[in-house]
Amino acid sequence: MQTALTFKNHAVSTYDRGDGSLWFTAKQSSKMLGYAHVKSVTNLYNANSNEFSPSMTEVIVTVTSGKSKGCGNLRTKTRIFSLRGLHLLGMLAETEVAKELRRWALDLMENEYHPNDVRHTIQQMQNIVASARKVSGEDSSDAGRRLRKRQDDLPALEKAQKLVTEIGQISFELIGWGK
Repeated sequence: MQTALTFKNHAVSTYDRGDGSLWFTAKQSSKMLGYAHVKSVTNLYNANSNEFSPSMTEVIVTVTSGKSKGCGNLRTKTRIFSLRGLHLLGMLAETEVAKELRRWALDLMENEYHPNDVRHTIQQMQNIVASARKVSGEDSSDAGRRLRKRQDDLPALEKAQKLVTEIGQISFELIGWGK
């Protein structure tokens, strides 16, 4: 699935590498940087390739059907850049829009990684467990039935509370969000 974005009032399509991250083809990157030819981004990358990590760029092979042209499938090598790679291209480029592209890429990076959203979700889970505890104690007008239901509910509620607490302890920097 491609994500449709807008940069300077122009639609920007991303490449879906299957990892949930935003990737941009060299062709798309060259358009955003204001270059007339894709070769300009390729040359910029080649001149500074030592500054790019493997997580910032890679070459992919795309397969296009060539049956309408009387031949088999056509394989094309295409360089793609992650958001960090696109930002670095913006740092290296000497075009008028490079500064705007850098800011745009940084804004996207901030939106792509949301540790605070996870914290909020953990808080919501804690609230759900707390509400379930409360409802478990108020479920029946009959004290005996209520006590029995509460005793049945407590092990599941304790397990849920323990899981929510453990999830809240995970350091997201260790799993890739602290980059």
